[in-house]
Amino acid sequence: MIVKDDKEILQSYLKDASNFQGNADAAYIPSDLQELTEIISDFYQEKKPFTISGAGTGLTGGRVPSEGVIISMERFNKILEIDYNQRLARVQSGVTLLELEEELKSKGYFFPPNPTEKNSSIGGNIANNASGSRTFKYGAYRYFVNELKVVLANGDILVLDEKSKTLKNNEITLVAHSGNIYKIPIDFLNLPDTKNAAGYYMVQGMRDIDLFIGSEGTLGVIAEVVLKILPEPEQVVGFMTFFENVDKMLNYVENIRNLSLINNKSDYRQVRGISARLIELFDKNALDLVRDKYPQIPKEAIACIWTEQELNAVNEDAVLNSWFSLIKDYTDLANDTWVSMNDKEHDKFREFRHSIPLKVVDTVAKNGFQKFGTDTAVPVDKFTEFYTFVVDKFNDSSLDYAIWGHIGNAHLHANLLPKTNKEFEKSKEIINLILSEAIRLKGTVSAEHGIGKLKKEFLPLMFGQKGVEAMKLVKNVLDPYYLLGRGNLFD
Repeated sequence: MIVKDDKEILQSYLKDASNFQGNADAAYIPSDLQELTEIISDFYQEKKPFTISGAGTGLTGGRVPSEGVIISMERFNKILEIDYNQRLARVQSGVTLLELEEELKSKGYFFPPNPTEKNSSIGGNIANNASGSRTFKYGAYRYFVNELKVVLANGDILVLDEKSKTLKNNEITLVAHSGNIYKIPIDFLNLPDTKNAAGYYMVQGMRDIDLFIGSEGTLGVIAEVVLKILPEPEQVVGFMTFFENVDKMLNYVENIRNLSLINNKSDYRQVRGISARLIELFDKNALDLVRDKYPQIPKEAIACIWTEQELNAVNEDAVLNSWFSLIKDYTDLANDTWVSMNDKEHDKFREFRHSIPLKVVDTVAKNGFQKFGTDTAVPVDKFTEFYTFVVDKFNDSSLDYAIWGHIGNAHLHANLLPKTNKEFEKSKEIINLILSEAIRLKGTVSAEHGIGKLKKEFLPLMFGQKGVEAMKLVKNVLDPYYLLGRGNLFD
């Protein structure tokens, strides 16, 4: 066990990518399950609060302690086993997404959920039910977690798999390795009809494992996981399509979405039309941020849509013809479309996408203020209304902004970039209005980054106080002293 209590050394554990700052007495870094369970048992006996620290790439302050101590999972960094026949990968929770992806790619496999931040940890991603651009086709982490090994707040160990369902009479029964039995009351929540990473997953038909996926480190410590993996498709084609008109862009996206929802149910090798696995948006301001690096962006472009589709040599011509025909129907800038057909070109597209949030981070750092950004998603039939609301609010504010996001899932990252204290306060007000509008439209304030400490005031607005109390009943059983992740989701 490594223990760090030097205040200067601790600083790297006391913030995340949102730059939210915290406080702790020490950081404990266990190397195996025995050390982890022993230290947690000790903290439970002492009633000492502890917060689990992953890779620090989160954006809501979830890994940042407000008191007590830190348990860092950085030494839980081993890929334990990959069974390519069963399409399963067993890894420790501190393994990064990049490490897993590189190992899988060497054998011709991939992990479908692909959060943008490749240095994020697998455990942290599961804790937030993370997702990414390919969520449009494949869904979020929840659908790819086969098994979890979890350490509870008292040191008990649970092993849960995707088939475990003990829900009966609104109660889940969990049995730990110690023999201790936990009976957890479940009051079903009215979850939004969108991708969602806000609150506990408590719905009809839920599995035991669902309680811990997306629980943001408040119900147990994820130590080890088994993930489902897939063979890489034979080929992928990508398009960066530019638009001179917002309405055309929105109609293009709606058309792709509708066609893909039908065709994505079929084997990609049989599909001859539109079957997108990702649909991503970059607005004019986002494009303007990187025009100096990418001068080939058309001057007239007010938006860009990035799409990808899986295909093979047999259907390649038919698929490409379908895309080019559709693109020409919706934009006068069809001839300016960028196309990627191999790994090197796909990597350039991903670099382009990643360069935009990096530029935003650099800009706000120079301004001396943090950015204000949304992680909202709404039902797809409400997206145009929501997008118009956001753009109107941003334009009326006269503040600098940039918008991008997973538009296929009606999921927006809308960012304000304040330069003064007055703009900072104004940004906060506008973002709060946007989050409230997402809730009004039956959406979510967090589609992939979680609630953490920064957005917990919105949890009762989404679920009502009754819904929050239902979550607390679960917490009361598994962590009665609120030691684990204190301050995340609710107080």
